[in-house]
Amino acid sequence: MIWAVRSTLASCDAHQFVYIIKLVFLTVINLVKQAWLFPQSLVVMLKERRQQLTLDAEEVERLDRIRNPSKYLGK
Repeated sequence: MIWAVRSTLASCDAHQFVYIIKLVFLTVINLVKQAWLFPQSLVVMLKERRQQLTLDAEEVERLDRIRNPSKYLGK
């Protein structure tokens, strides 16, 4: 009887140990993935930033044309 209780506790500890090892492994894998994709995400972020700045400049010109049409008569 006591052996069965010890066996159950040992089995439970083994399952917890495997679970913890699995969590550590998955965490390390996700960290490696993020580190690998970090340069690409920086490039995408910079590209989107440049695109937004271009759109902002075009919007400023559009609003200026609406507010001051006399400045753009020849264009």
